[in-house]
Amino acid sequence: MFKRSARSTGTAVQATGEKKGFKRAEAAIYLGVTPVTIDRLRKRGLLHPSMALRHPIYSRDASTAS
Repeated sequence: MFKRSARSTGTAVQATGEKKGFKRAEAAIYLGVTPVTIDRLRKRGLLHPSMALRHPIYSRDASTAS
């Protein structure tokens, strides 16, 4: 379930194949819409990406709830 690298500092990394968040184009594919639709949903306040990083990240849980 958890893997540790050879140079690990003691923190465990979850080794699952599921992504928790998507970039704009990935979110569009996941939802079956175009990237422009993702922009429109964001502008209307129906999708709320995380802006903690340089690129907005859309969580899988928030994408399925909308």
